[in-house]
Amino acid sequence: MKCLLSIALVGLLTVASCDRPTAPQPSAPPATSATSERATVPALLPSAAASVPPASAATPEAHAQVTTFDGDPLGAPSPVFEGVVGDWYVAEEANARALKVDGAKWRNGEPSANIADQAKRLYGDRYAEFLDGVKAFAFYPLAIWKGDPPAGDMRVAVRFYALAGRIDQAAGIAFGVSPDGSYCGARANALEDNILFFRVVKGKRTIVDTIRNVSTPSKAWHTFAIELRGKVLTVELDGKKRFEKTLDATPTGKLGLWSKADSQVLFDDFAVVALSSKVVP
Repeated sequence: MKCLLSIALVGLLTVASCDRPTAPQPSAPPATSATSERATVPALLPSAAASVPPASAATPEAHAQVTTFDGDPLGAPSPVFEGVVGDWYVAEEANARALKVDGAKWRNGEPSANIADQAKRLYGDRYAEFLDGVKAFAFYPLAIWKGDPPAGDMRVAVRFYALAGRIDQAAGIAFGVSPDGSYCGARANALEDNILFFRVVKGKRTIVDTIRNVSTPSKAWHTFAIELRGKVLTVELDGKKRFEKTLDATPTGKLGLWSKADSQVLFDDFAVVALSSKVVP
């Protein structure tokens, strides 16, 4: 149940790395999975502590678009994500039907065979500019969410389960994916016990910050989330704030799921929440 595919491709030149109960089976065939709107998604919505600055007299409101994969056919691509780099398909493992990035066959990374068509669907007449930022090989699997990000403050969250990977077991969120293939991202890695915040610009990935000693054991469900409030980026893992940084500018662009090299990871319950606040008299 997941900042941009072109960017993941751009990173090609850079060479480097809650088990949940089985959902009850519906009596009728499930609807085709797509982004749905839910009033509340407790594990993915902002926590009370993180939702509003301490001194403010505001009450947070949240409107969530949540993508699950329960109704998607197994072995097929998700209808709401463009798997631009790497192998992405719906799988049923770890007691869940989820979107899987499968790096089992990874060598130096490969863009999608349909990259030109995918870029055109995402960026229209500007797709050629996007392709210019994508090279022949890519080190970072990337799947772009087809939905439109909120115009203002937002929270993006996903549950992930690291299955395997000898080089990496990375799960991340890409944001601010632009038509030229540049983007930002935050990721956890079960083999490194850290969180990274990075940028990809003109094919080069730069690690901006590293948060060490953050355990994300393999073969367990975790929740990873970012919040963007103006220029302020916050990163959470399993409901705990791990990182906060003021960026140079407010990110704009598409959203996506990110991984690395030979990672085999499940992604589920991809939530995009438009955040707003109203003053309480």
